[in-house]
Amino acid sequence: MTIATPATIDLAAVKSRQQAAWSSGDYAVIGTTLQITGEQLCEAVDIQAGQRVLDVAAGNGNATLAAAR
Repeated sequence: MTIATPATIDLAAVKSRQQAAWSSGDYAVIGTTLQITGEQLCEAVDIQAGQRVLDVAAGNGNATLAAAR
């Protein structure tokens, strides 16, 4: 049996990239990116018709809309 070790995430780098993205003012690109991310998230968790999803602190709602589809 193989045990998967979670990857270490460089949170400072993630924070830096987020700050740069939001500081750019290019909200069309940010919105598109968040929409794609919401779709990928819902595909990854394999939401099926009839299942219930609780989205807490939904942000812009893109993941919620993807889950509803």
